[in-house]
Amino acid sequence: MNSSSSRAVLVSIVVAAAAISGCASTPRDADTFGRGVSGEVQSVEWGTIQALRPVAIESGRRLTSDTSAVEFTVRLESGNSIVVVQPGTVGDYRVGDRVRVTNDGTQTRVAR
Repeated sequence: MNSSSSRAVLVSIVVAAAAISGCASTPRDADTFGRGVSGEVQSVEWGTIQALRPVAIESGRRLTSDTSAVEFTVRLESGNSIVVVQPGTVGDYRVGDRVRVTNDGTQTRVAR
């Protein structure tokens, strides 16, 4: 493969990766749902926040900034612990808060 062919393949891969990452959508916060989840069944568990920390979700686009997010460590009533990252700010929650953890099989959310 000559250098111009290699360059064309590399450019194609970069363009495809950018397009795919641009299509991935992240909910704006725990109160925002996409149109497709309306009427879908979700499992619900209750738990207590054990730890939280501010993190960022990469935008995947050059012109937009990263999204502020929270990483939750939640101890479920079942005894299991989970970690969930979602858009939001740490100031909206406190360690010790009782929270509802919902899961639709693809996405998990933490809410009070």
